[in-house]
Amino acid sequence: MTVTVYGTGTLRAVAVDNRSFVLNPVPGLVVSRRERGFRADLTASGEAVSRVRELTRAMPASHGTDESLAESAELVVSELVANAVRASGPNAVVPLVVEVLVALPGTPGIEVIVHDAAPGQPHRGEASLDSAEAESGRGLGILAALTDGWTVEPSTEPTFNKMIRCRVSRAE
Repeated sequence: MTVTVYGTGTLRAVAVDNRSFVLNPVPGLVVSRRERGFRADLTASGEAVSRVRELTRAMPASHGTDESLAESAELVVSELVANAVRASGPNAVVPLVVEVLVALPGTPGIEVIVHDAAPGQPHRGEASLDSAEAESGRGLGILAALTDGWTVEPSTEPTFNKMIRCRVSRAE
């Protein structure tokens, strides 16, 4: 039996083999260990998204990835999830799959994939990245700044419309 512990502080997640894990269960969140990362199946809520963000920041360290890359990946996950929630409309139930994988040894970076059921393609808002007043409209600009690029593809997951895939290989 292989046991791997991710995170510190209030996050206590344990993976045993390839079964789902989260010691302090969060309604609407199932996290599965992957060889170089994790997969989170969730219904968007403040608590579920917060846990996914914590895992995104903590998991890469267990694979020797630079902490600043993990922080950038956490921000990318936040923006992609927020865009999916916003695009789904008010009071919508928003199912998501978030996958975070550390690149193979010798190639720095973290791959982030978010599957969502929101209709349409993401589009860049008009807000400047340094705007202190803007409450939205910077997400895709942040993606462009923190990633080597991103793609929108048909999702490989049933019931989801699309997946956004990007590679974080530079820090904020």
